[in-house]
Amino acid sequence: MTSRARWFILSSYYTWGLSMEPSKSLSDLTSAMEDYLEAIYHLEQERRIARVRDIANRLGVKMSSVSSALKILGSRGLISYDPHQYITLTDRGIRTAKEIVRKHEVLKRFLFRVLQVKENVAEDNACRIEHHLDPEVIEKLISFGEFIEMCPVDQTRWLEKRAETCEDCKPCLEEAQQKLLDRAKAQKAAIEDGMTLAEAVPGSQVIVESMKGTPKLKKLFGQEGLGVGAIVQVEKKEDAGTLHINIKGYHISLSRDDATKICVKPI
Repeated sequence: MTSRARWFILSSYYTWGLSMEPSKSLSDLTSAMEDYLEAIYHLEQERRIARVRDIANRLGVKMSSVSSALKILGSRGLISYDPHQYITLTDRGIRTAKEIVRKHEVLKRFLFRVLQVKENVAEDNACRIEHHLDPEVIEKLISFGEFIEMCPVDQTRWLEKRAETCEDCKPCLEEAQQKLLDRAKAQKAAIEDGMTLAEAVPGSQVIVESMKGTPKLKKLFGQEGLGVGAIVQVEKKEDAGTLHINIKGYHISLSRDDATKICVKPI
């Protein structure tokens, strides 16, 4: 692919990305405060409770430093804090913490999957720079990552670390064309068989084709980002049937019953 052709594709894709509504900005917090919120969020997810000692161990700081930070977060209405009780996030705190976690995971995914650095390196670097990214940058990273993963032509060259301009485009174009044909066949078969999100394999990516259910349920799906055309990363399935997915950096859990109402096709 020539440099001019690559520029045209990327510029077109970014123009589309500009029409996306950027996520709401986080509260005016320091990077240290964001780290505390993120730690509390993860502790609540893992253990259902967060204690001063656990937060200190997770962040490698003194308990006295944790207590001071918790007072600040409490004064901002982000946590419910009593020195003699467990720490819990308020509704506002949960929303803010989810945005912080989202930034970290989007950046890590970009470094790991697109730039192909080692996972532990991606994790460390995401921690170091996540606090400096604006919402608009996050959206552009998501858009660019989706483009790289969905475009067979760029996959052929980028993901095999052969991004230099070559003299003969024919081999790459033929391979890309075959990938498109294979994808089209798989998508057609999925639609004909009525494939639902509940049937998607963990680790795979799918596109939402249509939705079943009542208008109220469809509205709830839409609020979670599960609209037609949404790209969904399937993370894992629990034995009980709960499905964990990722949409644009947001982690969402669905019951098997709800997942069967979302028709999808593979990427």
